[in-house]
Amino acid sequence: MKIVVLIKQVPDTYGERRLDTTSGRIDRSIDPVIDEITERAIEVALTEKDRSDAEVVLLTMGPASAVEMLRRGLAIGADRAVHVLDDALAGSDMLRTSAVLAAALRREGFDLVITGNESTDGRGGSMAAMLSEQLSVPHATYLNAVEITRSPSAASEQESAEPA
Repeated sequence: MKIVVLIKQVPDTYGERRLDTTSGRIDRSIDPVIDEITERAIEVALTEKDRSDAEVVLLTMGPASAVEMLRRGLAIGADRAVHVLDDALAGSDMLRTSAVLAAALRREGFDLVITGNESTDGRGGSMAAMLSEQLSVPHATYLNAVEITRSPSAASEQESAEPA
């Protein structure tokens, strides 16, 4: 099973927030960290990896500084990381962000995508639903607990597809 976890770099939740007066956007250079909600999504994926043969891939769209966040995710157990890096995407709204992430997910491939329910910097809370719509896959949002299971038919299909 390939689990892709969307992660986001945000200014430290407990730090001071400032606007960049030139761009009118939040100043993201102040104490950038992995979003605390994203950390929980990574934890869910790594828990599944510990109990199965799951591959955990981290995916982010962000500035060059986001590579440090990806390295941290790899250090705690993710298998790979994908960084969509393009200065033209800076300041993208949720629609553009979801379109870019959906394209990256199509290219990467996935069995399951895990996101946080929102980010601590924007609090939009609709990225999962937007991705679901763009990818034409079902979604479950605002979960209190997660248990990942495979249906018996899916498990046998995967086993029969593996080379002997």
